[in-house]
Amino acid sequence: MKELIKPVGPRLKLKKELQSLVKDEQAWFAPAIGGHDSSGFLENRLRNVRRRDSHKASKPPTVMVPKSPLVSTVDLDLPEDELADSDIAAMTTWLKFHTSPTQQVEEMMRKTCRARATLIRTENEKTVAEIIKEYPRLIDVPGMIEQDFRILFPTSSDSLFMKWPVTYESILTYADKQISWREILNFSGKLDTDEQKSNMTVHLLPLLFPPGMKRKDGKKGPKHASTEDACTSFIQVEKVGVNIPAFLEAVKKCQPFILAVGQLESPEQVFVVVERQTVDCGSLLKGLDICFKLFYILDMTYPWECINLWDFVQKFIYGLGAGKGRHKSVPSVSLLINFLTSAATEPSKE
Repeated sequence: MKELIKPVGPRLKLKKELQSLVKDEQAWFAPAIGGHDSSGFLENRLRNVRRRDSHKASKPPTVMVPKSPLVSTVDLDLPEDELADSDIAAMTTWLKFHTSPTQQVEEMMRKTCRARATLIRTENEKTVAEIIKEYPRLIDVPGMIEQDFRILFPTSSDSLFMKWPVTYESILTYADKQISWREILNFSGKLDTDEQKSNMTVHLLPLLFPPGMKRKDGKKGPKHASTEDACTSFIQVEKVGVNIPAFLEAVKKCQPFILAVGQLESPEQVFVVVERQTVDCGSLLKGLDICFKLFYILDMTYPWECINLWDFVQKFIYGLGAGKGRHKSVPSVSLLINFLTSAATEPSKE
């Protein structure tokens, strides 16, 4: 028995000597925990370090997301007007009762633009009809919608007319590969001119994205719009000879929208309809421009039936960010934007 105890003695003596060198026994000795064998501090420490490092390695690396190049539509950051509030109120009253002289109307509308934009965005209880009644020259004096938009979003004002001539043919090519748009639009004619191709490209835009959906009040599940709903909430096509006043009186759908009179590829008249009033546009492309800008001038939401279409126009054509469209676009919007971006960067074939 003494022979068995003998080897243990030096070990205990060594332990006591080491304890005398280290005040805290736990600094170097880890007692048994949870049924595990006791071990020295260094081994236990390394095990813990390895475990912690393995958890760190399993976490995805932090990715720095670059700031979006899109212009914000939430914070307009409008500078304070140099005019006194009394002067702005006087001009607003004058504009209610005068449509001429044109130069004076345009000048007063320009000077009151920022105050008007601020009031429209802060007086949320006012309806669109009440806003138009307060600022009637926006609708019945040509160019005032564009002027307000240019002041509020100077870098995006001319985007449609700069991008569309070099974009619409790529959109038409993309549509030919994705959908049977001629069958859906019931179109069997020919597109002989660039204007006809451009017009048809505008018409088929709603077909490239899924129709919108919205929650039904007090009911489970969303309400889905049909393809027809998405198309007509964007452009309503009527035959030549339509009674415009009677048409406006019967309008029940969400506004604004584009009204095209005549053939799909060559409309004879184009209007934007808002609160049963019309803005004469002259061309389908101009109608697209005016309709889009009205959403921002009057601070209106997009029609839910074709929200994905307007989300595409907002982000790709006008380069506007958060505000009216979706925070995250549906995949079909992203796919088309990627296709058009790639097509624009490809070298031209001579």
